[in-house]
Amino acid sequence: MAQSTYLSAVNQKCLFAAQLLASANKKNSHQTVALVQSVALQLYQAWHWHLCDIASSYKVAEPDRVTDADNLVEMLEAMGKCPAEASEVRSLLADRDSWASQLLTAHAQLYQLPQIRRAEMDVDRLPIIAVDALAADGQQQVEWDVEMAQNWLDKMCELTERHRDLMVEF
Repeated sequence: MAQSTYLSAVNQKCLFAAQLLASANKKNSHQTVALVQSVALQLYQAWHWHLCDIASSYKVAEPDRVTDADNLVEMLEAMGKCPAEASEVRSLLADRDSWASQLLTAHAQLYQLPQIRRAEMDVDRLPIIAVDALAADGQQQVEWDVEMAQNWLDKMCELTERHRDLMVEF
């Protein structure tokens, strides 16, 4: 099977996420949060391109039109196809406790305007305003930690490798 542009893009984003995690400095909480949020952005894009890769592998006419797992399944069903890969990604998102749901929830929280909590002093003794992001769907705010991000990366790599083994060029 010829390697698709999407497959290369997924590989690149997973590599970038791994490189970010390799540079983690757990002593600086602001740097850790910024790093883990950056990993969430990279892995969200890897997730999106993986969905496009599934669509491309199953010959969806315009894989770039895939917006989410439900949309992917709908496009494939319209072609009379129901591959296990598409069903799995949809199921992962239906389970609010799955790593994929947590990743997409974390990604969504990046775009929510934070609320001011109180002024705090940072390590350089400069006053900063602490902010808390509210989850749009009432879920608890994401705790941005390196172990969680590493789990997302590991699961994303495992999912994409397993799916690549299953996908067959038609």
